[in-house]
Amino acid sequence: MSGDKRRHTASRLGRTGSAAKRIFGRSITASAAVYGRSRDLPRLLAPWPHEIEDRMEAGRLHLLAKLRRALRAERRRARANHWSYDLNRHLGLLSAYKGELANLAPAVARPTRTGSDAPERPEAGPEDNGRA
Repeated sequence: MSGDKRRHTASRLGRTGSAAKRIFGRSITASAAVYGRSRDLPRLLAPWPHEIEDRMEAGRLHLLAKLRRALRAERRRARANHWSYDLNRHLGLLSAYKGELANLAPAVARPTRTGSDAPERPEAGPEDNGRA
């Protein structure tokens, strides 16, 4: 049989994005919204108590780095079809990462200065070709 061997891909069916994002996207977003560091993190990473209690920006960035490493390792196990891969742990790590990232965003966001206290930008001259 020499028929058409094209496969029906997601893009041809009008869908974009990965299947995992479509399936688990809402679940991860919802669990990231109710993320509690002291409740969820000990089951995922086994951090030290002082790491859980640290609410400073440096402590949050340290936990985000640990979560990134754990997610990378979990993805590696999934792709290798390793026996120790756990989908629930992977989803928990991802929701914890997004929850920590959401908690970090208000702390890192700086108020923008407008009005009289904002520094003035020099006018673009011919020597800088309009670059600021």
